[in-house]
Amino acid sequence: MGKKEEGSFVVTYKEGGTRWKADWTDEESTENGETRVKTVLKGQGMRYPYANDTKWESVSVWKTGPSSFTPVESSTEVRDMRDKLVMTDKTTVDEKTGSVSFERTDYENSETVTKTYEADGDLLIVDGLVLALRSLPFGSDETVKARFLTGEPELYNVEFKQRGIEKIDTPGGEVECYKVELVPKLGVLNVFKVFFPKTYLWFTVAPPHRWVRYEGLENGRGSPEVIMQAVSFNGSAD
Repeated sequence: MGKKEEGSFVVTYKEGGTRWKADWTDEESTENGETRVKTVLKGQGMRYPYANDTKWESVSVWKTGPSSFTPVESSTEVRDMRDKLVMTDKTTVDEKTGSVSFERTDYENSETVTKTYEADGDLLIVDGLVLALRSLPFGSDETVKARFLTGEPELYNVEFKQRGIEKIDTPGGEVECYKVELVPKLGVLNVFKVFFPKTYLWFTVAPPHRWVRYEGLENGRGSPEVIMQAVSFNGSAD
């Protein structure tokens, strides 16, 4: 076994008021010379697109290198507060065919959506994203380009631009953080970028550059603007 980290965060409306809370764990393992990180997130509360409280568990697996994270797969189960299964989704990256497939089943409406996209080496997915972004070249002016598969699901060309250093209030006190902007590159649709609110993430200046805060859409177009704030963090190495 390798490193293990865990923590929790709370999600509020941008105007205030709690929407949902979640706990997460990241666990590293190495097998046959390949290092992977498994991320498990368990959340509960009011989360888009549902009108009532739900609870869910998301599991993602990423391959890691000295300064890189590559998604392998992710899956999510959503249940109502009576434990009835509401929705499942699964994302699978196939390196051999250079594709990523997405399947979502809505059990309330008996509907299944499947999509397949071409996947490049710079692919990112939602689950485990803030762990993968620790590999950004912090402290430089370098712009990092990637293809980002959102929870809609839609595949966007995006850029990550560093916007300096800010101090963020946390339960453990004020922390110096790198501010990173996620900029969608919409091609011919760039004229509509005004309808996309600014999206920012903050990571600690001090290594391991843990994620501290997020501001932007909760889950793609149509979802509310939210603030996600880390409230606890613990790490260990075996």
